[in-house]
Amino acid sequence: MKLLHVLSLRLSVIKVVVFAFWAALFYFAVIDEINDEVDDSLEDHAETLIRRHLAGERLPSASNDTNNQYYLHEVPAAYADSRSHIRYEDSEVYIRQKNEFEPARTISYIFSDDDGRFFELMVYTPTIDKDDLKAAVAWWILALYAAMVLCTVAVNIVTLRRFMRPLQALLAWLGAYRIGGRNRPMPPQTDIDEFRQLGEAMERSFRRSEQAYEQQKLFTANASHEMQTPLAVIQSRLEMLLDDGGLTERQMGDVVKTLHTLQAMARTNRSLLLLCKIDNGQFTNARPVSMEAVIGRLLADIQAVYAHKRIAVTTSADGDMTLTMDPSLASTLASNLLKNAFVHTCSGGSIAIGITPGAVTIANTGHDGPLDARRIFERFYHSPQKASSTGLGLAIVKAICRLYGLGIAYSFEDGRHVFTLTPTDGQKA
Repeated sequence: MKLLHVLSLRLSVIKVVVFAFWAALFYFAVIDEINDEVDDSLEDHAETLIRRHLAGERLPSASNDTNNQYYLHEVPAAYADSRSHIRYEDSEVYIRQKNEFEPARTISYIFSDDDGRFFELMVYTPTIDKDDLKAAVAWWILALYAAMVLCTVAVNIVTLRRFMRPLQALLAWLGAYRIGGRNRPMPPQTDIDEFRQLGEAMERSFRRSEQAYEQQKLFTANASHEMQTPLAVIQSRLEMLLDDGGLTERQMGDVVKTLHTLQAMARTNRSLLLLCKIDNGQFTNARPVSMEAVIGRLLADIQAVYAHKRIAVTTSADGDMTLTMDPSLASTLASNLLKNAFVHTCSGGSIAIGITPGAVTIANTGHDGPLDARRIFERFYHSPQKASSTGLGLAIVKAICRLYGLGIAYSFEDGRHVFTLTPTDGQKA
């Protein structure tokens, strides 16, 4: 869930609790205030009646046009002792003028005269219907709450969305950032301290990563480039020794083995140098390339090299895949995939090549089971059966695909190793 939604939800929940508490507090405050005013009036009226009764004066009518009523009667001493002498209660009183019961507030006094007789005076006065008041307060509170929640949520969303723009811009920049790539500048600084500190920390971190990446690329490129000349010189001298003819058969065998090892080192060095150039973005001659034409041109040469393995090759083309990329890298991409298929196909096996506008598949028979799909594109990884491999062919394929946004996937289906090359939407013709 997005941070904006989480904050809005939690703020809304807090508002629900606060408004519910405030509504209950408001209701009881209103009721207490009403009861207090009514009780003061009842006390004054009751005390007046008691004084007149004790003074022997004539009491007013128990019911009058104001709906105020009272009831005075003598009670036993035991009753007086078992009751509180002043009581306030909510009850109902019958109004003869309206011929109905209405809510009333009641005060009860128990007092005694000079003869020791106890009397109970109950004074009633009509009051508001608290159930109706409760319902009215509840409805108005709900209406007010709904309006306030809608307004505050809208304000929160607009405000938070505005305040979150620097963070969203920073996250978008971070998601698009690629070390060593052509990245957009970091979004402008914001007035929010936390976002500004986050941006500064990210900028420092990426600056260190870029420096380490550049140093690593420079070291690898320099090392590979500087090794090319010595390797070529050593290889040339070994070949001259073989041509000299003054070596014994054993010495010639050792020289041949050394020459093979040297050639493997040279291939590894050239592959590393190519990887450095790809990572450095040194291939800028991008133009539309027909993968059907590239594969067709390479296939004849590769078949001639591996003719001794008697591999049956079938090609089916249902359209062509046209990619915008450097032609030399397109040739390297197709060549490495084809060589990988020929190397890992046993003698008498078969390779099936399928070309469509949406995918290029190269499937070869294999008897060793599936490869480790999580590691086959790692540098210097090779299957145990091909320990002599440099382990860089598929790593170069992956680097080229990453450079141009292509997809490369491996699967093992019906005893076949299948590599599938797919273009992105921007690469599709």
